[in-house]
Amino acid sequence: MSARQVRARRRRTTLRYLLAPGMGVKRHIVLAVAGGVVFALGMAVLAVWLLGDERGAASEPIEAVLASGSWPRVGGWVALATLVTGVWLAAGAVGRLNRSLLSHWLPEPREAAAHLYDRLQRAKGPRIVALGGGTGLSRLLRGVRGATSNLTAVVAVSDDGGSSGRLREAFDMPAPGDLVDCLAALSNDEVALGRLLDYRFQRGAELQGHTFGNLFLTTLTEIEGDFGDALRTANRMLDLGGAVYPATARPIALHMRKRDGREIEGERHAHDGGGAIAEVRIVPTAPDALPEVLAAIEAATLVVLGPGSLYTSTLPPLLVPDVGEALRRSSARLVYVCNIMTEDGETTGMTAWEHVQALHDHLGRYPEVVIVNDEPIDEERLAAYAEEFADVVVVEPDRFREAGIRLLPVALVDGGRHAQHDPMRLAAALLDLANERSPT
Repeated sequence: MSARQVRARRRRTTLRYLLAPGMGVKRHIVLAVAGGVVFALGMAVLAVWLLGDERGAASEPIEAVLASGSWPRVGGWVALATLVTGVWLAAGAVGRLNRSLLSHWLPEPREAAAHLYDRLQRAKGPRIVALGGGTGLSRLLRGVRGATSNLTAVVAVSDDGGSSGRLREAFDMPAPGDLVDCLAALSNDEVALGRLLDYRFQRGAELQGHTFGNLFLTTLTEIEGDFGDALRTANRMLDLGGAVYPATARPIALHMRKRDGREIEGERHAHDGGGAIAEVRIVPTAPDALPEVLAAIEAATLVVLGPGSLYTSTLPPLLVPDVGEALRRSSARLVYVCNIMTEDGETTGMTAWEHVQALHDHLGRYPEVVIVNDEPIDEERLAAYAEEFADVVVVEPDRFREAGIRLLPVALVDGGRHAQHDPMRLAAALLDLANERSPT
């Protein structure tokens, strides 16, 4: 394809976007044309007024044309050509004006129409709130962000290991790690921002082991004086396709009780000694929630819990009292994305129904819909998980049917060595649920 053909194709694409429904451009083109017509009429009136008694000299040539034999045949075509030319000139002028103005902000102002169209379409998407943490939540966000910008991630901040744990202890702040992953997942330039935020320093006694993203949020917290304000600033700075907030702006710790009665303190010790967890609590027990989180839940059409570690990622945000109360009051459809595999030391041997029952025990509300994987796991991955004392989460449809909970089986397994949720397949299932007119 030649350079001329590329330019012509780009112009046609830009025009298609500009004239698409909901762009708000056609009205401005019509207004520009109308303004030109009014201006021309004004000039004609002014000319007639200036000519006074001599105005016949100007009108006689026009009347001669209108009275000619060819006018009845070509007059309509002349009028149509004039109108099309006027609209074309007005549209071109509006486009060139936009490119001129946007050239100061966009590296490729010719792509402005495509960017604007995409943003307007996503702004019309469903209002979704996703709660959790870890890799599961960031993968969900990565899939859903292309369909809606009305997307809010409410992230667990109880991690006390690794870089997050060191920063928690040094600065008395919530854990930033899972928030950083979600900020990268919602970025409109995920590749570049993700590489930057995920960069882990390999040298330097004080920096070694820290990620740039964790240090970025720590720095913002020091500047703003509050962890919640730091996230508000990060949301504005990073050009996100949604919003990311912590479940609470206060540092919290997890206290867990295993099924055998052992008490465990700290998320990094959750898997110690094996065995499933029976209960998780947060300390302090009543930290404040951010107003933006509560407002997002109230306005949501769909609230998603998981996927992710049940007791250390999915449940902790629900234990913030105001968040839990908002979820119990919410009229939004509540969806739980069940894990594909069990997790040794956390959900050992637990079925899908036991996952859901744990949600009810801690939240006081059952989900209306539970999404489970129905795609077989290959033998190689099963063997690798068996070495970690993990297995496929067993689904018992009868238990869900008896409880009146809709069970939605979906082929969700992504490629790679781990049995993780495919972001796009999961997003498709969630968007179908969000766009359904009424729960079933």
